[in-house]
Amino acid sequence: MFVEALGLALVPLGDSLPAVRRQLAGKPVRLVRDQGSDLLAQYPELVSALACAAVVNAAGGELLTANATACVIADGCIGETVTAEVEGVHLPLCWHHDNEHRNGQLPIRLADVAGWLAQLVLQRVAGWCGVAAADLTARDLCWWATVYKVLPSLPDPLLRSACRLAPIEPDRKWSPRGNRETDARYRDHRLEVAERDPLADLRARINAKPAIRQIDPEPAALHLGKPKRQRWECAAYLAFVRQLPCVVTGQREGIEAHHVVGHGMSVMGSKAHDLMSFPLAHQPHMELHRIGWKAWEAKHGSQLEHVINTLELACSLGVFNAKS
Repeated sequence: MFVEALGLALVPLGDSLPAVRRQLAGKPVRLVRDQGSDLLAQYPELVSALACAAVVNAAGGELLTANATACVIADGCIGETVTAEVEGVHLPLCWHHDNEHRNGQLPIRLADVAGWLAQLVLQRVAGWCGVAAADLTARDLCWWATVYKVLPSLPDPLLRSACRLAPIEPDRKWSPRGNRETDARYRDHRLEVAERDPLADLRARINAKPAIRQIDPEPAALHLGKPKRQRWECAAYLAFVRQLPCVVTGQREGIEAHHVVGHGMSVMGSKAHDLMSFPLAHQPHMELHRIGWKAWEAKHGSQLEHVINTLELACSLGVFNAKS
């Protein structure tokens, strides 16, 4: 009996009342299903969205449709079920329909079996979410689509419902006095919002500063028995070294930053650290590599001494000072 004034429905239970109480004991209070349990009925455009190849493959692909034991044509089937690829999706077909499809006598489109594919996808999503297929909500589907990176394939009305956003109104709405305009054209559309940079205004006011490498007093490699060598590189420091006069000739043009060789700093296939460099003109540089570093040091002094002098000059000129 329905009490219209109170908006209640009274159901006479009679002798079955104790049994009903025992059945409802310890169960959540929910007499009707949650809104959105029948997603395909609420969002008709969801059928074609779930039947696309990207969503079907995300839900399992061939493994999703392999469990189907019946042919999708379901009319005049002969033989066992095999799989045939249609628009990037594997569909179960019997031998008869599979031969007709291969010979071009039976064209099959995903739109023809979209409802069947959508039901399979929803069942897989419900199992992934740990709920029954009838209890699957729009938020559950959006969460699954986000994890498997197929969220753009879902229709916009479903996404707005999952985010608790009002549906987009049409440009015109019918009223007893005729069509009237709405504010739909003044609202942000989905594509425009996706392409817009939300930090565009903020980025223009940010003054980017170069990152300053600070000294790590306790690096992780310090606690390793045989740490892997990491070469220290700094293009800015090499540019500074190239502006200094040659330690042999004193000239300032055509200066090259020479990395120390020998003294345990030479590594097969690599150079010494950029910090272990000093300025050399082209001719003295070539002479060092031609006659060997020991003979060159006997003639022009130790490389380590030149490196120390270069580092001392760099520190004195404020090369390593952090600039704000």
